[in-house]
Amino acid sequence: METWRVVGETGSASGGTGPEAALAAADLATVTGWAPKPEGWCRGDECIPAAVLGAVAGDATPPVAAVAAALGAAVAVDDDHRIAVIGHRGPAGSGPASADAPDVELVGLDGEPRALFGEGPGKTLVVAFASWCGCRHDLPGWQALRDELTADGLRVVAVAVDESPADVVPFGEVVDLPVLVDVDRRFADTYELLNVPTVVWVDEDRRVVRRPSTEFSDDSFREFHGVPSGPHLDAVRRWVRDGELPDDLPARGWTGALSSEQRQARVEFRLALELLRRGEREAAAAHVAAADALAPDDLSIWRAGMQLVGEDPFGEAFLERYADWRTRHGGPLPA
Repeated sequence: METWRVVGETGSASGGTGPEAALAAADLATVTGWAPKPEGWCRGDECIPAAVLGAVAGDATPPVAAVAAALGAAVAVDDDHRIAVIGHRGPAGSGPASADAPDVELVGLDGEPRALFGEGPGKTLVVAFASWCGCRHDLPGWQALRDELTADGLRVVAVAVDESPADVVPFGEVVDLPVLVDVDRRFADTYELLNVPTVVWVDEDRRVVRRPSTEFSDDSFREFHGVPSGPHLDAVRRWVRDGELPDDLPARGWTGALSSEQRQARVEFRLALELLRRGEREAAAAHVAAADALAPDDLSIWRAGMQLVGEDPFGEAFLERYADWRTRHGGPLPA
């Protein structure tokens, strides 16, 4: 019988061969980042006590559903293709426990692994964009800001929320910025993006010092999205040059705000990626639709999903849906 493929926050492994997806305890750390220890499951300085985990803590081959429940994570399963996806830990411990900015492994335009903060210490703007978003044309503007403030210590790292580096190359190669690709949605899920573009401010101590938000490097598309670039760019200048922090500082637990439906949507979308890589387009489309139904206002799902299933993310269907969103919410899509 074909084995299961179990995908998680930090990797993947072969699962059980029975009717339910299972994960060998030895593979727990590879898939989820949580290592089994006598005292419980631990990741860095954080541990979930064995008493809290219950019977799953001592199970040599725990069912994937039990692993997800123990972590407070969402799980998505495709029985026909024997793939299971375990999401990030839920609100009690998802993402950074404080305003720390986690490093995640992404890939460069050459397809090689790259760390998000591989450029070293310094004040950093992390700019999330995508090939399926008009914000792809903002990269030269972000480079201009970086060039203006390089002597003052600013770095800019661009992260494309895309499934293939090839989709990003035409936009990334025209700028002199580190351009990374979030092929497995590790950045999008860790930082809980609901939109692109989203800009994250990270200081020299690798702490997020402003709530992630939708920002643009110029006003080329302001009539469409309604967000002026000037106030944010000026705030960046004051932060870099004068150390002035904005009022919207992230509090402890700045992530973990996603609803259970949004968390489920993310694992459904991640499962769709795995199916698409196997060539199972019909099954992938079904899980994209499930994700969209769960999180209909999450642009990083519904617009990205359009491209994933072969629809036009710049076409009339998107424009109509975006116009409906603006009518209902009276403003730009949220970060």
